[in-house]
Amino acid sequence: MNPTRFSVSLLLFCILTTSVFAQQTISGRITDAETQLPVPHAEVFISGTTLGCISDSAGYFKLKIPFLPCTLVADHVAYESYISTLQNTNELLIKLDQSNFDIHEVQVSGKNRRKRNLRFFYTHFIEDYSNKIEVKNDSALIFDRDEMQFTARSNEPLIIENNYLGYRIKLFLEEFTVTSTDGPKGKEIALNSPRGGFITKLKGYHYYETLENEKPDRKSYFNNNRRITYHGSYRHFLKSIYDNEPGKQGYKIFKYPKKIDAAFYQIEEKEPKNQARQYIILADTLAIQYRFDDDEYPIPAEYLSDRDHYNVRKSFIYSTKQPFTIRSNGTSPDPNFIIEGRMDKKNFANSLPDDYVPPKR
Repeated sequence: MNPTRFSVSLLLFCILTTSVFAQQTISGRITDAETQLPVPHAEVFISGTTLGCISDSAGYFKLKIPFLPCTLVADHVAYESYISTLQNTNELLIKLDQSNFDIHEVQVSGKNRRKRNLRFFYTHFIEDYSNKIEVKNDSALIFDRDEMQFTARSNEPLIIENNYLGYRIKLFLEEFTVTSTDGPKGKEIALNSPRGGFITKLKGYHYYETLENEKPDRKSYFNNNRRITYHGSYRHFLKSIYDNEPGKQGYKIFKYPKKIDAAFYQIEEKEPKNQARQYIILADTLAIQYRFDDDEYPIPAEYLSDRDHYNVRKSFIYSTKQPFTIRSNGTSPDPNFIIEGRMDKKNFANSLPDDYVPPKR
């Protein structure tokens, strides 16, 4: 652990989900709240996934949902966005309020200050493969900064094109904040302090569109990069905990204090059965080694003795001693812990959708 600088992050997406990948559909109709007329060509999607559709000429839509409850978003350029947590598959009647936002009312002032804020935003919002990721409409970003905190929000959905993983992401950004602390669980200090490190938090709703149809010649490139991004990620690690086989999936866990009997304690199993489980991290700190080969595949612990060489990445998890949920695909709607190191999910723009399924070797 670097004693002078670190970086950790918390993604607080408003997705109140607890179970995964049931074969269900949701249907409904979208109308104008004032005129009651249908709203065609509205975009409807499940936040955090690639699952979405467009309402037809009569305002009707139908789409698959991966888990319940989940967050449904309906968006149209002329209306305020509709955001709702779905608890069941009952047919929906969505009434959209007309938008009062006038793009011509936006005034650009303090150009040099805005350029500095944009540089700071990109430094913390996009880190890996920044030359392959572009925010198409960063003019929609609104910044607020003082000595202790940097905040960004947007007055329209951000369009983020990731040419490394092959996704176009529509992000409804409620708030992106950057603070600095003198340790992963330490006290807050000034942003420009030479010591300590940064903690980022992102709250919003997002939708992924794949780019394979637009760029078919890059399909294998995208698929390989997605696999590499998944393996060794914090989602892959949580998947190994859910499966109760971290060693088989390439991980070794060191717990501190060492006298703790187990790193994770399973509290209860959520319904429907075998689709989500609740855990608490008993240790104060977990040091995690991820072991992988030169092709970026995990090496099961049982095969390590047969190898002369393998690669290792290290991460730390700091427990808050609060319960959190792990779904059967490794995603978590409430990750109540802090991650530092290579598993740190600090780069939202280079993340995978919740319905991504990694290939088997």
